[in-house]
Amino acid sequence: MKKIIFKTIPLVLIIFITAAQAQEAKELITKVVESNGGKKALYKLKDVSYDYIFKVKDNNLADVSKERYIFNGEVSYAEYTKRQVYVLPQMPGKKYTQFFDGDNSVSKMDGKVITGEQPAFLGHIFRKTNYYWFTMMFKLSDPGVNHKMLPSRNVDGITYKVVEMSFGDNIGESSKDRYILYVNPKTYRVDQFLYNATGFGLTEPNIVKVKYEKVDGIYIPTYRKYAPADWDGNVIKESWTEQFSKNVKFNNGYNLENIQI
Repeated sequence: MKKIIFKTIPLVLIIFITAAQAQEAKELITKVVESNGGKKALYKLKDVSYDYIFKVKDNNLADVSKERYIFNGEVSYAEYTKRQVYVLPQMPGKKYTQFFDGDNSVSKMDGKVITGEQPAFLGHIFRKTNYYWFTMMFKLSDPGVNHKMLPSRNVDGITYKVVEMSFGDNIGESSKDRYILYVNPKTYRVDQFLYNATGFGLTEPNIVKVKYEKVDGIYIPTYRKYAPADWDGNVIKESWTEQFSKNVKFNNGYNLENIQI
């Protein structure tokens, strides 16, 4: 009987500590969402348009698109004006568009639907990914997202609170994706994070450094740069890709019919 009692006590203690850490992580993530303005404030803005530049610093090549989203339903549309990096640079054509209506996606080249499995999937994954990264800081506590506190990490003299984020089944494009968020203890915004994206074949992490601008009462990430790293946050290759969000405008009156105009 004594042996059973002694074995049970550590198990109960582990469960208690795990539950306490999960609660601490949940409370911290709630502060992060609110520090960016809060999810309700984002949805009150209804929709957004902006110019998105995806630039590789090593060779100065870029993908450039005009992005349009409707927050209710996570509708996402883009028209590309430049395709030199990841967005079908080899495919001939001038006007390339991607559209996700909240359930289904379609990509077109010069008005013709793209039926090839790989390029069609690429359009789908970019619609989901670009929308997610623009709204990410407001979606950190969405249903199905799991959080766990990790030991704090010091970067450039700042001791960051660190949260591991993972996804349940049928959440996002892959439950194997993992994020490590570095939360600034003064602003409660995420200054940098580590992530992988198995939908893009990225199983090893990148580190992303983020800068924000306040637009219409909310903070949005208008600049990001990322490079290969390890899960401890060490850059393993100084090969940076930059992402710029410019000319951000909310409340454009978009609906499912006119968002593609």
